[in-house]
Amino acid sequence: MARFLFIWFLYSIAGSVYAQEQPLVQQQPYSRAHLLQAIRQYQALADTEAKEWHRLPDTLLLRQGDSSQHIVPLQKNLRLTGDFQPVSDSVSALYTPAITAAVRRFQQRHGLRDDGVLGPLTIAALNVPPSYRLWQLQQNLMRWDTSFVAVTQPYVVINIPDYTLQVVDSNRSVLQMRVIVGKPTLETYPVRSELTTVVLRPYWYLPTSIAVNEILPLLRRNPGYLARKRMELEAPSANGWVRVNPWHVNWHHINGSNFNYRIVQLEGDGNELGQVKFPFPNSLPQYLHDTPNKELFKYPDRAFSHGCIRLEKPVEFAYYLLEKGSGYSTEKIDRLWQEAKPNHYLPVYAPLPLYIVYLTAWADAHMRVHFRKDVYGFDVLPQLTKE
Repeated sequence: MARFLFIWFLYSIAGSVYAQEQPLVQQQPYSRAHLLQAIRQYQALADTEAKEWHRLPDTLLLRQGDSSQHIVPLQKNLRLTGDFQPVSDSVSALYTPAITAAVRRFQQRHGLRDDGVLGPLTIAALNVPPSYRLWQLQQNLMRWDTSFVAVTQPYVVINIPDYTLQVVDSNRSVLQMRVIVGKPTLETYPVRSELTTVVLRPYWYLPTSIAVNEILPLLRRNPGYLARKRMELEAPSANGWVRVNPWHVNWHHINGSNFNYRIVQLEGDGNELGQVKFPFPNSLPQYLHDTPNKELFKYPDRAFSHGCIRLEKPVEFAYYLLEKGSGYSTEKIDRLWQEAKPNHYLPVYAPLPLYIVYLTAWADAHMRVHFRKDVYGFDVLPQLTKE
């Protein structure tokens, strides 16, 4: 009887997580109170992990209509996490529409493609034990405490492992979009700053690392590459940077140690920064910007950049910043955009706080507990050594 009551308790606290259809008090998208509640939920799950949690075969592949002996333990795990709330206590070895919906909810909470198919990535996430998820939540509570300091609204938060940007105002998300962040070898770094500037029709000043590692090999084959990409070559002089003809440089004699040039891509449809960029004070060459490569936003994992952050809805974001931060009307912004000279800087007179954070576990405004892939390997369990 005691065991039944305890299992009922687990189901009830997990089930309360997903009362999505019920109206809730407005909460910020990354709520510390909800994160603490999630820690209590997963502490309860971890306490019974040895008896109640089931590991599924790594090679399992199931979809709606299939039958398997592994569907029963799958249902039990999904009930414990609150993703599956059957209308009765009976269990079945059939992959029903209800199971499909539960798997989709689980996939959404883990940043996976929500197709309802039990495949390798979903199995891998399901096989992470609650004890590890508990540790992950505890680690992210510490990150939360160091990331969100003296928060004032409205503010902008970018969560690197979630590949999303949200604008938070009056305790709710008023603008959301996907983002593309740095590759694991070229990380986007967490930072607290503020958004002070909007640049319309920006130039792209290529970082030296990109110029040397990616553009220089192309110039050795064909210096005309720069003209095709609307790029210009500049060299330093006593009067500043001056334009240089790339055909007049012996590129086979140029390498990383003697590369004393600057490459700038002019504004236009093919510009890698797109229509707008958003620089912000930081010690790294990081900023937010548009991109011409919109197709990359369709991928669940979006760590493709050289460290800067590409935005899915940069124009909407620019309008919000200039309306909220500078008091401009929509009509004035329209006119500024139409009349803007290349690389036109506009100040945001009341800068919005910017939080670029690294949270692989959190609870959202609806108390859904989310986990994400540790794209940069920050979630490392401490190694215990014997005395």
